[in-house]
Amino acid sequence: MAEPLGVTPPELRATSQHLNDVSTRMKEVLSTLRQNLGAEGAAWGDDRIGDQYAKGDAGYLAQQEWVNGSVDAKTDLLDYYSTGLRDAANSFEQQDQA
Repeated sequence: MAEPLGVTPPELRATSQHLNDVSTRMKEVLSTLRQNLGAEGAAWGDDRIGDQYAKGDAGYLAQQEWVNGSVDAKTDLLDYYSTGLRDAANSFEQQDQA
């Protein structure tokens, strides 16, 4: 026979906090990366070869935009899950007390 599955509000809050911590760390890493890359400036020059490297659908700038968008989407999702778990924990506790 299978054991029952369950979680407690404190466990939900712990997971919520972990997801929030991961999201915060990802944002910090991306922010640091953006600052460091911005300080370096464009390393590819303004000639034809530099344009080929930096521009276009598969170029550096498009890939940089894709990475930034991907990290933003993932951290938004982590924040959404974190909030949902925390709110669920609060709701469960309120229901238990009613």
